[in-house]
Amino acid sequence: RLRKLRTRPSERVLGGKEYEARLRAQFAATQPATGWAEMPARRGAKGKQRRPEQPTGGASSDEDSDGAVEKLAAEAQDALLRGAPSLLGRSDAVSGQELAVKRTVDLNAAATSNSAVNCVAWHPNGQLALTAGFDKTLRLFRVDGTRNTLLQSVHLPKLQVASAAFSSDGARAFACGRGRQWACVDLHSGRATMMPSLPGREEAGYREVVPSPDGATIALLCDSGALLLLSQKSRTLLATLQPSEPTARFGGCQCVAYSPDGALLFASGGGNGRVQVWDVRRRVCIHTWHDGSGVRTTRIALSPDGRYVATGSDAGVVALYETAAVVAGGEPKALKEFMNVRTAITALAFNHSSELLAFASKYAKASMRVAHLATRRVYPNWPTSKTPLKYVQSFAFSPGSGYLSFGNDKGAALLYRLNHFEAA
Repeated sequence: RLRKLRTRPSERVLGGKEYEARLRAQFAATQPATGWAEMPARRGAKGKQRRPEQPTGGASSDEDSDGAVEKLAAEAQDALLRGAPSLLGRSDAVSGQELAVKRTVDLNAAATSNSAVNCVAWHPNGQLALTAGFDKTLRLFRVDGTRNTLLQSVHLPKLQVASAAFSSDGARAFACGRGRQWACVDLHSGRATMMPSLPGREEAGYREVVPSPDGATIALLCDSGALLLLSQKSRTLLATLQPSEPTARFGGCQCVAYSPDGALLFASGGGNGRVQVWDVRRRVCIHTWHDGSGVRTTRIALSPDGRYVATGSDAGVVALYETAAVVAGGEPKALKEFMNVRTAITALAFNHSSELLAFASKYAKASMRVAHLATRRVYPNWPTSKTPLKYVQSFAFSPGSGYLSFGNDKGAALLYRLNHFEAA
């Protein structure tokens, strides 16, 4: 059980202080927003608080004043960084000419999957990532790019995982797939709770689970084409946004995506590229528009800055729209259509700074591309014909875009370092 604390395979004995330090590091890596208690300031010898000495002028007063100013400046800088996390890891060096990328140790090198890696997801702290697939096992890794230690494996009986995601606070992970139940995994205790069938519904399986960014709701996409809205806290059914359409030509709802603030939910369904925009709080559809890139919209993604909406179609076309034009009403016109993939788009995502857009199809070998949004062009230098992507089943950017990981049909989760970004 203590092997995961080792930094070298040859280590056998640890001192007390070193053991405590590594336990603290492991705990901080698995628990978000960790803080440690501090002892109060020491009092005087007789138990009375010492009176601060009054400045009498001279060098000592100037030094104290300078120290106070530096302390206030440091506190202000920390508050600014905490209040603007999107600035961390952003790089102005990302150009559309060449993508600086380097392969590292596979994300799941410590425990490869026994099936295709259907989903890869990153914890909000950027230090943890999970993989899951049809082998009914959810694996949690601590990512450092050199060892990528396996922290935990959670077996989910009778659930072949097709989709998995972390909650916005990082305390839980949700998984669904081929099975009448879906799962909620508590990362603090490592215990998985199999959620029973929802009252009044008999679903044979679920395609995708998408937690909202604000931590309030969960969008659950059923195999029957129904779109369900659940409470993220109680996991109870709040509304059925789209009914089941098992006999429909295109199988009802195909994909969903939340807006960055969680207030809107975009859902595709039916033919002619129909996309609905739902007000999550009021549970009403406020707008319907049509994506002209194909007959059926298979993936939707919204940029973290809220500026863009991207759609992927069954024709392999990725269309880029302005969110303001989409929400305003009418039929929006695409800013750009990427036609670098010939089969249906099955994975689509922006990076954290909304500078990159990646898309892939699992139906063709090495069918994956990365586009630069400022220049509206696909990077020509990567991936190449020698990049061992295989059939890409899933991919995900890390929270700081420092890493990009791909899950393929061989059970491997490849990990690449994007050198444009400092933070993982």
